[in-house]
Amino acid sequence: MSAHPLLIDDPDQLVTVQKDYDSDTPMDTHHLAPGQTRTFGRGGRNRDVDMKLAAGDLAVHRHAGDITSYGDHWRISNISQNRSYIVENTERLAGFVQVPPNTHGMLVPFETSRVRIPGAAGEHSFLVMAPAACAGVLVPHLRDSDSDWHDNTGERTEATSFRMDRFHTYYRVLVAYCEPQLRGLNPPVPPQRQVAERVNIGTSAVNSHVDYLLKEKFRVDLEGNGQGVGWRAQVLIEKALYFGVVTERDLAILDQEHGTPKGLG
Repeated sequence: MSAHPLLIDDPDQLVTVQKDYDSDTPMDTHHLAPGQTRTFGRGGRNRDVDMKLAAGDLAVHRHAGDITSYGDHWRISNISQNRSYIVENTERLAGFVQVPPNTHGMLVPFETSRVRIPGAAGEHSFLVMAPAACAGVLVPHLRDSDSDWHDNTGERTEATSFRMDRFHTYYRVLVAYCEPQLRGLNPPVPPQRQVAERVNIGTSAVNSHVDYLLKEKFRVDLEGNGQGVGWRAQVLIEKALYFGVVTERDLAILDQEHGTPKGLG
């Protein structure tokens, strides 16, 4: 996996990948010299990866992506066919980049980052630390000519992360919560009553759908948090927009007639 020998005499050129101590994802520590790459994913079935994130989580590809060191920065590839990954800047609130499916070599400009990979039962995450923040422009390249980045050896995942029924009332509630941010409106987190009116259900039903989405779809542990409805709505919006579960094109469902939606409403 290495393009260059480890540069022991130049530790300032090492990129370190290690366990996220806020996550249950197991992880050995990896030190990458310039040119070195580490692969990550579920592994198994003759698909060896350097960092096994999700043994048994069928929503994560066996080879989900890789990380390559360039000395003063690093790049990430997402080999998934249908799910975005997130790279957060852990040193600055709300700083993040989205890594779309089939993306190779996206430059990450953060010095300390958390990589978040969606799974069927929550998220898998790990930390990446570069010796210096990169000032370059983010230019993701798609590597259409190289089948290695698109071929998962006939693998079909047997589970889907954040699986949603787009005709269900809970999904319309989710879209209604995301609508202000997608349209650039204020406040970015709409009040519960506004969401209820937008979806044409009661506020108690909205509350039930929010709980269902957080617990069953995004696998957020709500026990002991105590931040109330506003905190839950903020987490819900963050999860949905971070991972591309809701996009601008989904806003159309708020104005469509589907008859009587299924669900709690």
